[in-house]
Amino acid sequence: MRLFAVTVFMAAVVTLTVSGCGPAADGRVGVSGNVTHRGEPLPSGNIQFVAVDGSQMAGAAIVNGSYALAPEQGVFPGEFTVRVSAASEDTAVPVPVEGEAPGDPSLFAPRQELIPDEYNARSTLSTQITSDGPNTYDVEIP
Repeated sequence: MRLFAVTVFMAAVVTLTVSGCGPAADGRVGVSGNVTHRGEPLPSGNIQFVAVDGSQMAGAAIVNGSYALAPEQGVFPGEFTVRVSAASEDTAVPVPVEGEAPGDPSLFAPRQELIPDEYNARSTLSTQITSDGPNTYDVEIP
Protein backbone atom coordinates (compact mmCIF):
# COMPACT_ATOMS: atom_id res chain seq x y z
CA MET A 1 0.00 0.00 0.00
CA ARG A 2 2.82 2.39 0.89
CA LEU A 3 4.56 1.76 -2.44
CA PHE A 4 1.29 2.50 -4.28
CA ALA A 5 0.87 5.81 -2.41
CA VAL A 6 4.45 6.84 -3.16
CA THR A 7 4.01 5.94 -6.85
CA VAL A 8 0.79 7.96 -7.12
CA PHE A 9 2.44 10.93 -5.36
CA MET A 10 5.47 10.85 -7.69
CA ALA A 11 3.23 10.60 -10.77
CA ALA A 12 1.30 13.67 -9.59
CA VAL A 13 4.51 15.62 -8.98
CA VAL A 14 5.86 14.76 -12.43
CA THR A 15 2.55 15.68 -14.08
CA LEU A 16 2.38 19.04 -12.30
CA THR A 17 6.03 19.79 -13.02
CA VAL A 18 5.76 18.99 -16.72
CA SER A 19 2.47 20.86 -17.17
CA GLY A 20 3.97 23.99 -15.56
CA CYS A 21 6.78 24.16 -18.09
CA GLY A 22 4.82 24.47 -21.32
CA PRO A 23 1.97 26.55 -22.60
CA ALA A 24 -1.53 26.27 -21.17
CA ALA A 25 -4.07 24.31 -23.18
CA ASP A 26 -5.46 27.54 -24.67
CA GLY A 27 -2.02 28.73 -25.88
CA ARG A 28 -1.10 31.11 -23.08
CA VAL A 29 2.47 30.97 -21.80
CA GLY A 30 4.14 31.82 -18.52
CA VAL A 31 6.91 34.29 -17.80
CA SER A 32 9.35 34.37 -14.90
CA GLY A 33 12.41 36.27 -13.86
CA ASN A 34 14.19 38.44 -11.34
CA VAL A 35 13.86 42.14 -10.55
CA THR A 36 16.61 44.18 -8.93
CA HIS A 37 16.45 47.76 -7.69
CA ARG A 38 19.70 49.61 -7.04
CA GLY A 39 21.60 46.35 -7.33
CA GLU A 40 19.51 44.45 -4.76
CA PRO A 41 16.56 42.08 -5.24
CA LEU A 42 13.32 44.09 -5.08
CA PRO A 43 11.73 42.92 -1.79
CA SER A 44 8.15 43.24 -3.00
CA GLY A 45 6.16 44.75 -5.81
CA ASN A 46 4.32 43.87 -9.00
CA ILE A 47 5.27 43.28 -12.60
CA GLN A 48 2.81 43.72 -15.44
CA PHE A 49 2.96 42.62 -19.07
CA VAL A 50 0.76 44.71 -21.40
CA ALA A 51 0.44 43.73 -25.06
CA VAL A 52 1.67 46.52 -27.35
CA ASP A 53 -1.58 46.23 -29.32
CA GLY A 54 -3.61 46.53 -26.09
CA SER A 55 -5.26 43.13 -26.54
CA GLN A 56 -4.15 41.56 -23.25
CA MET A 57 -2.33 42.03 -19.99
CA ALA A 58 -1.26 39.94 -17.02
CA GLY A 59 0.80 40.45 -13.94
CA ALA A 60 2.49 38.77 -11.02
CA ALA A 61 3.70 39.63 -7.55
CA ILE A 62 7.41 40.19 -7.02
CA VAL A 63 8.63 38.49 -3.85
CA ASN A 64 12.26 38.68 -2.75
CA GLY A 65 13.31 39.78 -6.24
CA SER A 66 11.55 36.98 -8.15
CA TYR A 67 8.27 36.59 -9.97
CA ALA A 68 6.53 33.80 -11.86
CA LEU A 69 3.46 34.11 -14.04
CA ALA A 70 2.05 30.61 -14.56
CA PRO A 71 0.83 29.64 -18.05
CA GLU A 72 -2.74 29.33 -16.78
CA GLN A 73 -2.69 33.04 -15.85
CA GLY A 74 -0.19 33.95 -18.56
CA VAL A 75 -0.35 35.71 -21.89
CA PHE A 76 -0.57 34.75 -25.53
CA PRO A 77 2.76 35.15 -27.35
CA GLY A 78 3.52 38.61 -28.68
CA GLU A 79 5.29 41.90 -27.96
CA PHE A 80 4.76 43.41 -24.51
CA THR A 81 5.48 46.57 -22.57
CA VAL A 82 6.70 45.68 -19.08
CA ARG A 83 5.86 47.77 -16.01
CA VAL A 84 7.24 47.37 -12.50
CA SER A 85 5.67 48.90 -9.42
CA ALA A 86 6.73 48.96 -5.78
CA ALA A 87 5.51 51.21 -2.99
CA SER A 88 7.39 52.50 0.02
CA GLU A 89 7.14 50.49 3.19
CA ASP A 90 5.97 53.54 5.15
CA THR A 91 2.55 52.51 6.38
CA ALA A 92 2.30 54.76 9.42
CA VAL A 93 -1.32 55.45 10.25
CA PRO A 94 -2.24 58.41 12.45
CA VAL A 95 -4.48 57.73 15.43
CA PRO A 96 -8.13 58.45 14.49
CA VAL A 97 -9.70 61.54 15.98
CA GLU A 98 -12.71 60.85 18.16
CA GLY A 99 -15.87 60.72 16.07
CA GLU A 100 -14.14 59.77 12.81
CA ALA A 101 -14.97 56.46 11.22
CA PRO A 102 -12.25 53.83 11.45
CA GLY A 103 -10.84 52.99 8.06
CA ASP A 104 -11.30 56.50 6.70
CA PRO A 105 -8.90 56.61 3.72
CA SER A 106 -7.80 60.14 4.60
CA LEU A 107 -6.19 58.75 7.76
CA PHE A 108 -3.70 56.56 5.91
CA ALA A 109 -0.28 57.90 5.04
CA PRO A 110 0.20 57.94 1.27
CA ARG A 111 2.58 55.33 -0.09
CA GLN A 112 5.26 56.60 -2.42
CA GLU A 113 6.11 54.77 -5.66
CA LEU A 114 9.76 53.65 -5.54
CA ILE A 115 10.17 52.77 -9.21
CA PRO A 116 11.04 55.53 -11.72
CA ASP A 117 8.43 56.32 -14.39
CA GLU A 118 10.54 54.89 -17.24
CA TYR A 119 10.12 51.44 -15.62
CA ASN A 120 6.55 52.09 -14.45
CA ALA A 121 3.85 54.48 -15.72
CA ARG A 122 5.83 55.51 -18.83
CA SER A 123 7.76 52.28 -19.17
CA THR A 124 10.38 51.94 -21.88
CA LEU A 125 10.81 48.22 -21.11
CA SER A 126 9.62 45.72 -23.70
CA THR A 127 9.97 42.04 -24.45
CA GLN A 128 8.89 39.48 -27.00
CA ILE A 129 7.13 36.50 -25.42
CA THR A 130 7.18 33.33 -27.50
CA SER A 131 5.43 29.99 -27.49
CA ASP A 132 8.83 28.27 -27.63
CA GLY A 133 9.73 29.24 -24.04
CA PRO A 134 11.15 29.37 -21.57
CA ASN A 135 10.19 33.01 -21.27
CA THR A 136 12.56 34.54 -18.76
CA TYR A 137 12.63 38.32 -18.40
CA ASP A 138 14.88 39.98 -15.82
CA VAL A 139 14.66 43.67 -14.94
CA GLU A 140 17.50 45.76 -13.51
CA ILE A 141 16.33 49.12 -12.17
CA PRO A 142 19.09 51.58 -11.23
